[in-house]
Amino acid sequence: MILIKSKLVRLSNESLAILALRIIDTVYKSEIAAAKTTKQFVALKEVNERFQQAVEPYSNKQTSDAIDAKFIERRNLFVAVYVYIQGLLNSPDEEIKAAATVLFDIINKYGKNFSFLKIADQSLRYIRIIESLKSAEYAAALTKTLLTDKLQQLDTLQQAYEELYMSRSNMRKRITASTMRTEMIAAIRSHYEESNWMESQSGLLEWKSLCHNIDMRFGEVNTTSAKQAPIAEIVKNDLSA
Repeated sequence: MILIKSKLVRLSNESLAILALRIIDTVYKSEIAAAKTTKQFVALKEVNERFQQAVEPYSNKQTSDAIDAKFIERRNLFVAVYVYIQGLLNSPDEEIKAAATVLFDIINKYGKNFSFLKIADQSLRYIRIIESLKSAEYAAALTKTLLTDKLQQLDTLQQAYEELYMSRSNMRKRITASTMRTEMIAAIRSHYEESNWMESQSGLLEWKSLCHNIDMRFGEVNTTSAKQAPIAEIVKNDLSA
């Protein structure tokens, strides 16, 4: 099957990805239940799942812009809550003033502005403040000052920021499609060979039809603009070589 491998090697990452998807879809649409559980088909599905993620384009700028926007949104909400609580310290309502005093001791733990710190250190301070305010002992004070929902919003923003930040780090370290090409090619080729072996052993028309349809999938992806020979002809040439 030298020419089959040669053709697969010449395919782009995107063509390999669509070929794998079409082969899997072809097997699922076949009338052969056993074809969906063979060793190489299961392996192909597993490799394909990882390859599809790897071939997905990654926009570092788009992700960075989203992180910056969330950073500013988190900062603005924190300052708004800080100023609001600080203002309540002068409330004529003694109960509200007392509740604000309790909360201000927590939110002012590091001051209103700690943007001079490293990004990670800033996040840690937000987490410390939020976790402290979420303690049961401050629930009544939050209710009294009408800040329960605002604290939840700040907590949600903080978590969203962390998820975006970690997601960018994960994407930068992800396995690329180029590094997976050899594995993807091997999985497609092994499944093709297994399918043809199953067809030759069973002699069933269903397997013959499935292999024919898989051949069609190979013929649909071209390595050049020139018309490609049917895969059955490639196989024939392989065997006679």
